[in-house]
Amino acid sequence: MFKKNNNHFEIKLSTHAVRITLCLISILLAVPTGGCMVNPVTLEQQFNVVSEEREINIGRSAHPQIVKQLGYYHNQPLQNYVNRVGQKLVSVCKRRDIDYTFTVLDSDMVNAFAVPGGYVYLTRGLLAMLNNEAEMAGVLAHEIGHVVGRDSAAMMSQQLLSQFAMLAGAAGAASGGSGDMAAASMQLSQAILLGFSRECEYRADEQSVEYLFETGYDSIRAKDFMRTLSQLGQGPSGPRQYTMTHPFIFDRIDRIIAHSKVQHAMHDTMEQLSGTPEEAEPGFVGVDVYLSYIDGLAYGPKDDMHRLKLYTVRRGDTFSQIARRTLGNAHRAKELALINGMPENAPLVPCATIKIIH
Repeated sequence: MFKKNNNHFEIKLSTHAVRITLCLISILLAVPTGGCMVNPVTLEQQFNVVSEEREINIGRSAHPQIVKQLGYYHNQPLQNYVNRVGQKLVSVCKRRDIDYTFTVLDSDMVNAFAVPGGYVYLTRGLLAMLNNEAEMAGVLAHEIGHVVGRDSAAMMSQQLLSQFAMLAGAAGAASGGSGDMAAASMQLSQAILLGFSRECEYRADEQSVEYLFETGYDSIRAKDFMRTLSQLGQGPSGPRQYTMTHPFIFDRIDRIIAHSKVQHAMHDTMEQLSGTPEEAEPGFVGVDVYLSYIDGLAYGPKDDMHRLKLYTVRRGDTFSQIARRTLGNAHRAKELALINGMPENAPLVPCATIKIIH
């Protein structure tokens, strides 16, 4: 599971995780190497020894283990809400011939990831950092982009080729009681579950913008969450797992803004050419509906659990005052500001709704 330790996270693999990895290795090694498939996003030939059928089976086998290790967040209305938004995005994606499963995990780690076969995960820690439905849709669309591009399967193929000798050696050592096999399995499991190349992240971001635009969301909101994340790790509220597994934050923000502008320009041009130009309507953001679903969301580690609560700003309120009044510590003002996607010194508008920690 993921464990917070002095604002850094360790990944501890249980024997179940090791078994998953060994199972994945045995499945993949049974497939002849040298296979090439067409990438659904780039439409280019790509080395990949994992067939779509095997990809789906891998995800189906890994899913219950992931839920067991990280925990299922028992809030069915929230789970259903996340699934509805996810399936809406799937309806416009470039790979609709597989089933997609969206799951909220009971972890305070701030992260989202996808595993082969259409399984997408958000943590409650990540949901606490979002402030509207469009932001959540942007995160989901990004992970759907990884599934569409078969990024996990391609990465697994490359990892197997590069690590086969190491794994074989470690397997021999493991028979003598060494921990080398566990270490090797940890590396492969981390590679499977966490982190893609710069190019993969860029492609997933582009798809995210496109899917948001096509489903009527404000596509520029895809960058808001990353701006909030860029501030993580600079204070006492610094769980940084998402920035570790989804790097290149500032480059990606710039590219998201540019691609969103391109999408709007292309849409306007097509309307002009069709002779039926219409005034552009603002994309859906969904602040109120999102906040209604995360009101009462579990917040923080399980041994020091709090809840998010909606709060109506009073005249003269500041994050420092609210932190002192609700948490007994003005120094947690930065944390309150972060979960609301705002600077610590931002002026608060009376009667506005914000999230507080209760």
